[in-house]
Parts: sequence; C-alpha cells; structure tokens
Amino acid sequence: MRPESTIQCQRTFTFPAKGMAMIARSPRGATGFPDPALPPALSFIGVDVSKSWIDIADTAGRHARVANTAAAITGALTGAWSRGRCASMVCEATGGYERALMQAAGALGLPLRRIHPNRARAFARARAGLAKTDALDARTLAAFAEFTLKEEAFALKSPAQQELAEMVSRLGQLKDLRHGEACRAKLAAGARVAASLKASLGFLDAQVAALQKEIEAQIAADPALARDAALMRSCKGVGPQTVQAVLAWLPEIGTLNRRRVAALVGVAPITRRSGSSVNSAHIEGGRKPLRDILFMAALTASSHNPTFKTFYDRLRKNGKPHKVALIAVTRKLITTLNAIVQTKKAFKIA
Repeated sequence: MRPESTIQCQRTFTFPAKGMAMIARSPRGATGFPDPALPPALSFIGVDVSKSWIDIADTAGRHARVANTAAAITGALTGAWSRGRCASMVCEATGGYERALMQAAGALGLPLRRIHPNRARAFARARAGLAKTDALDARTLAAFAEFTLKEEAFALKSPAQQELAEMVSRLGQLKDLRHGEACRAKLAAGARVAASLKASLGFLDAQVAALQKEIEAQIAADPALARDAALMRSCKGVGPQTVQAVLAWLPEIGTLNRRRVAALVGVAPITRRSGSSVNSAHIEGGRKPLRDILFMAALTASSHNPTFKTFYDRLRKNGKPHKVALIAVTRKLITTLNAIVQTKKAFKIA
C-alpha cells in the first residue's frame, strides 16, 4: 500500500496532506483570513456592570464601554454580539444595576445568564487573575461564559414578572419596617415617642394594605399568573403570600424538573464525601427569601395537608430530626407546586 503523502512544515512537523482540507474548512481557511462562505464564529460575551456604565468584552479580544442604559446597551449589542452570533453572555448580580442589561438582552433575544459574584471571583482566582479592573472583569466573565457554555440560560423575567418581583420585595421591606417599629413601640416610655411610633405604625399598615391590593390586582390582570396562582392555591397549606413569592421570585416554575427546581430554591441535599470521611448532606445556596416563605408554608402543610403530614410523620418515625423533616417537606412542596404548574392540574390528595 502506498504510504500516505505528507507535507513538510517549516518547523519540521509533518501531517497528512488531507489535513489541508481540514484547514481550508476552518473559519480562517488555508490563508489564515476569515472565509466569507462559512458562518461567522460564535461570541462568548462577558459584561461587567457598574452604576453609570458597563464594560462588554468577548473571548476574541473585543471590548467596549457604554452607558448603563437600555438604549445604549441595545446599540452596542450588534454585529459579533448580536443574536445568532452570541453563544453565551454572562454578567454578575449587582443588586439592580444590571436591569438595563437584562431588559436589552431580553428584547434582543440574547442568552444572558446572571451569576453569583462569588463564582466569578473564584473563576478569576483559578485562572491566577489577581488584578481587578472593569475591563479585566468583563474579559474574565467572557471566559467564564465559554467555560460554562453547557449551563442552561433561564428565561429572563417579563416586564409583568419584574414589576411583580419589585412589588413583592417592597411588601417584605414594609413588613420588616413595621416589625421594627412595633418592637420599639413596646419599649417607648415617653408620650411623644410613643405617639410618633403609633403614627408610623398606622402609616405602614396603610402602605402594606395598599400594596397587597396592588399585588393581587397585578396577578389577576395577567392570565398566566392568575391561572398559576389558582392552581397553586389548590394545595392546602399554600396561602396567598406563598403564591405571590413563588410567582415573583421563581419565574422558572413549571419549566424545570424536580431536581433543578429544588436546587434553585436551595432545598436540594448536597452530599460531601471524601475518602473514608462521610458527612451528612445539607442544603446550601439558592434563593433564601423564597426558601424562608416556603419553609413556613411547609410547616403549615405538614400539619394540615394529609399528603405532607403523612410524609412528615414517616420521616420523624424513621428518626429524622424535626428541621431535617421540615426541609424535606419544603422540598416536596416546591416540587409539587412545580408539577402542578407544569401539568396545569390542580392538587389532589394522594
């Protein structure tokens, strides 16, 4: 058999002649320049968000700084950063400054993922990236976007869901303020301070009641939200506060499997084993405000919903501590609500 022909390179490396065909089919072709007949390369984009501006960078070395407004960001996300060219886009959660970016990305249909800052910093340290500037952070996030390409990009909140989330968060803030004022009112000795606290409590009570009505109206005005709310309320132990929190803080409800939704809330058990060391599984991460509300709902369901009461009693009979059993009930509750929304079927006692 005739030996396969080879091509001699300047650095004395050899490779089969058929390799030339592979080079010709590469995005840069045999000449090293982009081949116009081939689809453009996909971009991995990182966005570092500041209060007044954002830095956008990709793994190809491109970088831009634009104002942190939806209009400016929309204008920047074109060409190599447009829909169809962007394979993955990542930004950090900043407590609200990323909203313009999320609005622009949602309108443009870009696969934006918002990650915890701890993940981004740990990734930077793993790459020996000790320096920190806005531009470097954007490049690090771009590399992270490529590294985590297989991670699912959750659908961004719709304007109605975003407004509902803000209203529910504000309702929680008002309740916390009222609780603080009520505690101070119990210890007030002077008449003037007591009168001030009484007026403050009256104002907060009115604010809570008004905002609660607005939240109910917001849900009722949206057919999808109203339908999901009614379905979840069919589960005994799930009250209006729980439903509002789930709709506001878990827009992915009904789109994930039971394991993913439990991990997203932060009630999935995390196993830690190494060698001969075997530690108890525990929960970690997730969306704590939502988990706190679901925990209270699970406490009610474990006493008044026959399905969850039987489940809780069985765990306690098997020697599980009270809180461990309640977390298990919480996990079962959110996976049940997820199934209810997913199947569009009301809860039935098993």
